[in-house]
Amino acid sequence: MFINPQADSKAYVSGTNLFRQQETNPLSAQYVSELLVSTANYAANTTTYYPSAAGAAMAGYKDLSIDGFMTAGALNTMTMTMEATSDDVTPYWHDITRSGYLQTNPGAGGAASYVTAIAGTIDYILDWDDLNDKLYRVKIVSSNGGAAVSTLRLYSRRKAL
Repeated sequence: MFINPQADSKAYVSGTNLFRQQETNPLSAQYVSELLVSTANYAANTTTYYPSAAGAAMAGYKDLSIDGFMTAGALNTMTMTMEATSDDVTPYWHDITRSGYLQTNPGAGGAASYVTAIAGTIDYILDWDDLNDKLYRVKIVSSNGGAAVSTLRLYSRRKAL
């Protein structure tokens, strides 16, 4: 008899002449949701990486989504891109934004490009399936605004299945 390593045999059911099994750690329940940043005081003319400049590990997860909200102040521009690398010794970061799927604009074919808010508000969800990289980070560039103040919220979700 084959035993699935993700399941435990629980009991024999005589009415159906079968063994009943239950998954103890299903892949569909393995995910991590994180708030990367939430600020209403994001300064102009800055470049910031979330969760950090060193990035975050995919750590066995294969899918990644970023839910974002940006409000650029008057005369300010905020741009979000996604970067990834498989080199954790001396990482060379690659822009993988265009390989993602923009869930909030399916009429455009879904392919993501960089997300920009120009003196206004934009919200979005970007999704990468089968992201086979070791580390990822979100890059936010705020420019052209002098003393403009902006709002930024980013959530990430990594999942196994």
